[in-house]
Amino acid sequence: MSAEVENRPHSPDAAPSQAIGAKTEPSRALSTTSTISQSSSNDGTSRDSLGSELSSSSRTRRRGYMRPQGTDFAASAKSRESVMSLGSIAHLQYYFARTGLLDGKGGQLARKKQPRATLDLAALEGTAPMIPDLSGHGFITENAVESPTGMDDMDDFYDGFLEEDPDMLPPTASTYNHREKVIPKPPTVAELKTELESALQDALKVLKEAKERKEGSYKASSDAPRYPNMPDENTQSWYELQGMNILDFVTLAIRAAKNYYTAHELPDRLDAIKSEKQIRTDLLSVMEVLKQMATRNFKGGMRDEEIATMTTWIESVFDILKKEANIEASEQAERSSWAWMRGDWKGKELERERQFLMSMIPDEEPLPEWTPASNDADLPTPFLEAMQNGLLLVRLHNAAVKKSRRRFGAIPTFHVNTQKPYRSADNLRYWAKAAELRFECMISIDPLGIVYNNGPQVWLDFEAAILKWCAHVREEITNELV
Repeated sequence: MSAEVENRPHSPDAAPSQAIGAKTEPSRALSTTSTISQSSSNDGTSRDSLGSELSSSSRTRRRGYMRPQGTDFAASAKSRESVMSLGSIAHLQYYFARTGLLDGKGGQLARKKQPRATLDLAALEGTAPMIPDLSGHGFITENAVESPTGMDDMDDFYDGFLEEDPDMLPPTASTYNHREKVIPKPPTVAELKTELESALQDALKVLKEAKERKEGSYKASSDAPRYPNMPDENTQSWYELQGMNILDFVTLAIRAAKNYYTAHELPDRLDAIKSEKQIRTDLLSVMEVLKQMATRNFKGGMRDEEIATMTTWIESVFDILKKEANIEASEQAERSSWAWMRGDWKGKELERERQFLMSMIPDEEPLPEWTPASNDADLPTPFLEAMQNGLLLVRLHNAAVKKSRRRFGAIPTFHVNTQKPYRSADNLRYWAKAAELRFECMISIDPLGIVYNNGPQVWLDFEAAILKWCAHVREEITNELV
């Protein structure tokens, strides 16, 4: 009889009995999902408790965002400006949580589409165990609710509870922190020269001391410190200590010389004193000596030829600096004799420009008096006639470039033999174009008209062009020197 009862099909309308071994009272705590599921009940108390639970939960975590507790960037990230310019981790997390830009992008936050739980009574007949009716207890039996973080139709519900953090910047606020890099000002030539002289003096001092110790004529000063771990003199440890000391000082001197040579404003002046090839040869010879000393581990101490090579190089650098100082003194004396830089020349502009041109080429013959072309019926004037072939103007341009601090834009090739008219015209064209490229002085002349003397207007324009060039170049040179 009991077997027939067990095999008898159950009616769908019958109330299900409890499962075998089921407990009378559920002992597990309801999850957030169960609490949300109870919201379908008509009980107003459960709705209020649901709202308070969701409000407290949404303020702490939403779409992977949890209010950070003193988080900061890693130590390796702090050294990268691109990372530190983004702002704080707290603002980034808050921004992505508010905007939802990372929803479904990460593995942890990806929304998984789970099949909705339903009760298929046809599939349960005769095979499935008895399922309790949960509708009377406030549960939804047709559509079970998923977790809030994985449900599409609960996003609007959550948005209402995600309130703005008053201590957090809004998501649209920029947290980019622009850090301006402070670039130190490069040293001047005078500072590099002082550094070079100091490094050479220190290197020469240690070389002199090594030479005197080798000869036995060195006298240590009474206030020289004596360290307890100092090795005995004329031992291998002493030679190594002495060699490393010399190596350091001479290397610093080489570095200072290199910086001075490469950063010099007038390299052609140094090249006039000593060619760049010879300077490089001397530097390489000293570096080869230092290499040989270190290779043999300073065995036997300093050798006479090594000390002589380095001392000779230091004296040659001092000689370059001395000759350069003499050149600067002669240039300063020449500038002091330039009368056109001082005084009041109002009403005597042509004489001032003539003095300026003569100071650019002091070795040439004096220029003729510059009389205005408009006051002379017989054109060209002696001054303009001296400029007619363009050769003197080309030399004046190159001399002005050499006197300037920016020594570029000289005219490399020009016609010295101006017996042919086209050669004189070419020289005039070279001068006008070089004035435009180097001094940014626009000059408009008629070269062939000047060569063939095509009327007085040609000479008036030529004189105006020379006056414009003189005034422009004179002002630039004066501003550089002052």
